[in-house]
Amino acid sequence: MNPNSIKSNPRASAYAAWKLQLGLLPLGITAFVLTLTGITLGLSLAIVGIGIPILAGTLAWSAARMRREQRRWNAWQDGGQAQDEPYPAHQISQGVESGSARASWKSWFRSLGNPLGYRAAAHQLLGFPIRIALFVISLTVPLSVFAVMLAPAAYKVSDYLYGYVLYDDTTMRMLLPPLSPFERSLVVSGIGVVLMLFVPALLRACGRIYAAWLAFFAGQPEISPPAETGQPVQSPAMPVAEAAGDWLARAEAAISRYDEDARHAQTPQAH
Repeated sequence: MNPNSIKSNPRASAYAAWKLQLGLLPLGITAFVLTLTGITLGLSLAIVGIGIPILAGTLAWSAARMRREQRRWNAWQDGGQAQDEPYPAHQISQGVESGSARASWKSWFRSLGNPLGYRAAAHQLLGFPIRIALFVISLTVPLSVFAVMLAPAAYKVSDYLYGYVLYDDTTMRMLLPPLSPFERSLVVSGIGVVLMLFVPALLRACGRIYAAWLAFFAGQPEISPPAETGQPVQSPAMPVAEAAGDWLARAEAAISRYDEDARHAQTPQAH
């Protein structure tokens, strides 16, 4: 994570944070309901044995979803686009192997013994109020400030369509006595423009708060060593080289035996 990348492009960072925070509520509701249902069913049915795979599957799903969410927020903090990244090839192969091994009880108990699943479940449950708060802030604050900026338009519409004069009450007369109602609407619009300048900073601050909350449960992202990418390519070449050497040794042995037989066959003829 590089904080300088956020400062280098503050508008893009604020817009990306705004999109991510708007998606917290629908994704948070789904994660909260599924996690709570899976844990409840898993614990209640663990006595008869059916709940063990349910609980293990819930914890594994929560951990995978938390890692995917962490990649999106790390991409935002690094200045990139907040999009879902495909799993690497070695993680896909591991997922297939783990899916084929789920029939074994040992794999389920290993999943239950992984502390990352419990941290992910706690994040899905305890982070639900934080998701609601950030969603409300990200939705209401920009819309409210934008509505304040449209104060002159609201004054014109209210005056021409309904005959009601805005910004002509006792409070506005006390605050801005020498101005007309339309001029007061211009002042209110200017206040909205000033407030809009602080909205990107607010969105970035909310994004940093949630990213810190997520990093508290997820920890540091796992970085695979680059040497693993070359292992699948080199591993098939080793048996081929060994087989080629074996065939060469057999060919040399056959040629030597043929030469010995030829010499033995020529020895009686010489006598």
